[in-house]
Amino acid sequence: MRFVSSVRRAALGVSASVAVFAVSGCGGGGSSSGSPPSSGTPTRPSFTSSATPSVAENTAGVFYTVTATDPQSDPITYSLFSGVDADKFVLESNGGLRFNRAPNFDLPVDANLDNVYEVILRATAGGETTDLALRVRVTNDVEGVQVTRVASGLVDPVAFARVPGEETLLVAEKGGRVLRFNSATNAVSEDAFVRDNRRPGEVLAVSYGYQGNIWQEGVYLVTHSPADGLMIQAFNSIRGTTGFEKLGPAWTAPTTVSMIRSGSIFIAVGSPAESDAQNAATPYGKLIELPFIDPYAGASVLPANVVNIRPQIIGDGIRRPGGFSEGFGQGLLADRGGSREHELTIFLANARPLDFGWPFYEGAQETRANPPAAVNGPTLVYPFGNGTKQGDGIVAGLINDYRFLPGGGDAYIFADINGTIFSVPTARLFDGFRHTINVFENRSEDFAPDIGKIDGPIGFGPGTGTSHFFILDRDGEIFKVTQQPG
Repeated sequence: MRFVSSVRRAALGVSASVAVFAVSGCGGGGSSSGSPPSSGTPTRPSFTSSATPSVAENTAGVFYTVTATDPQSDPITYSLFSGVDADKFVLESNGGLRFNRAPNFDLPVDANLDNVYEVILRATAGGETTDLALRVRVTNDVEGVQVTRVASGLVDPVAFARVPGEETLLVAEKGGRVLRFNSATNAVSEDAFVRDNRRPGEVLAVSYGYQGNIWQEGVYLVTHSPADGLMIQAFNSIRGTTGFEKLGPAWTAPTTVSMIRSGSIFIAVGSPAESDAQNAATPYGKLIELPFIDPYAGASVLPANVVNIRPQIIGDGIRRPGGFSEGFGQGLLADRGGSREHELTIFLANARPLDFGWPFYEGAQETRANPPAAVNGPTLVYPFGNGTKQGDGIVAGLINDYRFLPGGGDAYIFADINGTIFSVPTARLFDGFRHTINVFENRSEDFAPDIGKIDGPIGFGPGTGTSHFFILDRDGEIFKVTQQPG
């Protein structure tokens, strides 16, 4: 009696006539076999090759050879029968299986994006068939990156900023301390001048700006307290001067604030309430500039015994900022969605109007009718959530020519607060199109450090050149990213 295979074709089947070939006699060894017939003497072919092979990413050639035996010693033919990822493979005439395009662990293209590619192979002998559900796991090959923990023990860090011209990165802690991290020696010390002169409040952002300008140079903080509300504080330890400017009243609910020095200092303030973002009467939900002040352009000379602060609102529509980046004369603002999408948006500081869309848009998705006529559309978006290539909140990264980065460098590296590290080619940011997860490479495994874990990125800090940069993590660690030796 002969038994007929009961395995059904998958919904996304590949014709059994594709990649079919015959092999006489018995196949070679393996670690698992196909299903035997339900009763009686076996007559169907039986697989002897593994059902769960692994292959390293970037492998272009044959990584697996299908083998089977037949009880009657009939010639066996093999085919790519079906499977959700069958179109990603080529079955050679000698039974060798390869990808039709070398797999990339960081940018998987299997059906559910989990780096396990599913295909059903069919063996046919004497008119009878057996199917093997093959699950090919693609493994990571760390590419060019070495991540080293260089500092730890910081308490509730909230922001990161470089002091131009120095081997110094400023680290702001939520409780009020401003630390100076020496990126050459990895030493950490508190900025005593800020400590002794700051007003009480929760620190939200830090930056350093206007070097060489005696009226404006210094460390800048954005703080919040019930007594002072939202405030800018500035400190110039060289001249012994300080400056304080109230931005607005105490918030109705906590939010985030980001700062960057890019010529002027720019501040993005989140929206405690949806109504704040488009309300010109409040600084919440706004993009604020601290412009360079030329004291000789007006009739009076500025006082030299204070750090001069003159905030100006230049944009609106911000929900929950996650940092800034800069490159090619343009700024990029990361804004975190609440239920739909996170976004990265390019802007020109002198463009008007500047509107980032909230609450009419979250990412690229319209959330309510009658949005403003002119809105800055995002260049990168990805979904809110805990699934593959989803996240809790975007963290702006670095645009730079780090040639040691995976993929040959010239990549934009950014993160999500859930610990995922992403990269996209820098050219994607400026090609005029909106991009999403189909171009995001998940670099989290490449960025695994020697000690500790990057599980809550706060921000990225540039090095003094293109040979390294730094990542600040919320549990008080600083990691240095360099080229992998060898």
